[in-house]
Amino acid sequence: MVEGAVSGNIEIKDVDKVFNAGEEGEVVALRGINLSVRPGEMVALVGPSGCGKSTLLRLVAGLEAPNAGTLALDGNPIDAPHYERGLAFQDPSLFPWLNVFGNVASGLKARKIFDKDDNEVQSYIEKIGLAGFENHYPHQLSGGMAQRVSLARSFVNHPKVFLLDEPFGALDAFTRMYMQDELLRIWQEDGTTSMLVTHDVDEAIYLADRIVIMTPRPGKIEEIIEVGLRRPRARNVEEFLHLRARILETLHFAEKLQELPYYL
Repeated sequence: MVEGAVSGNIEIKDVDKVFNAGEEGEVVALRGINLSVRPGEMVALVGPSGCGKSTLLRLVAGLEAPNAGTLALDGNPIDAPHYERGLAFQDPSLFPWLNVFGNVASGLKARKIFDKDDNEVQSYIEKIGLAGFENHYPHQLSGGMAQRVSLARSFVNHPKVFLLDEPFGALDAFTRMYMQDELLRIWQEDGTTSMLVTHDVDEAIYLADRIVIMTPRPGKIEEIIEVGLRRPRARNVEEFLHLRARILETLHFAEKLQELPYYL
């Protein structure tokens, strides 16, 4: 964690989430979730498809409300979306009518705190390696470039928590690895508490301080693993591969509890 950085402490206690599936009745997405995320920590959520990883992230974002239990950021209840909890999804969702500079500045303008004489927007554009592309529009950007703009748009708001839902899932393997390094670099500079949803076990090990393994629906926490590998991390060393095998074994066991597919 960066000294003096603004980061938050997430507390999730006894959280259940149930959806009404119409004629099919209720679907229990999450049951009895208890998790603390320390300030400046990066936690990855992995598990079979349909286990409630993205639902849990949406609860922390304030986009959904739990049916039971509580969620809090620095002791304050989470009951609605807030700029203190930044979001990045698989789809960058950039505003097509705004250029790179305008997209990165959009959150600040919406909060009415944008200052045209402030160099912070330009600083984040440089941080993500897009200096010289300030006047380019989304249709002129590659997938990786668009995702970098999405990251900068969230980080420039200085959120206490950064929530990422499969942010690199649509990218090719080489671009994905590059973007993982970009995310790590910005995260280490800013020290923002982060939660990452991913199906990629290698990505979880490469990025996270801890990995939360979830069971099939109803989603519960099967195990929390401390990664414990020094950064920068090499993907081909024995410790990395051993941890990968352990997580895959746990996921395989979890999948056998119900016939729900997952991909890696």
